[in-house]
Amino acid sequence: MPSRINFELNKLRLIKSLFTTNPGYLPPAPGEMIAMGVMLRNGGEFSVDGGQAHFVQNFKTQAAYEMPFSLEVEFEAIFALSSPVSHPEREPFLVQIFPQVVFPFMREYVAETTRRAGFPPLLINQSFYPDASNEAPDGEKVVTSKWIH
Repeated sequence: MPSRINFELNKLRLIKSLFTTNPGYLPPAPGEMIAMGVMLRNGGEFSVDGGQAHFVQNFKTQAAYEMPFSLEVEFEAIFALSSPVSHPEREPFLVQIFPQVVFPFMREYVAETTRRAGFPPLLINQSFYPDASNEAPDGEKVVTSKWIH
């Protein structure tokens, strides 16, 4: 049975933020619910000794030509671990633990970016975690977030 491993978020950095409006978009009636597809990709790697991890979370809206805007955001995180993580024990960190730590920062940034651009905030559903049934082999997961215009 593996021992308990504590970790600390040492660094969180926004490394990409690209917001583009769609001038040809025709807005719906006020208060109408819009379903916006969003994609979240998680990836990372551990140091050779397993005592540190580099993690990247990427968010992107889907079907930009059908929506009033498109947004792509990427955060990078460095985690220090209290003891080295062996290779077989690394997957839960990359698939569930690290993504759940970075997700609140991503969610707040996405909502605030859309609000500052003059749109109602886009709130990313938390249905990304922990279910991995819709996840592609490369760590990408696509869900629909509701957005009220």
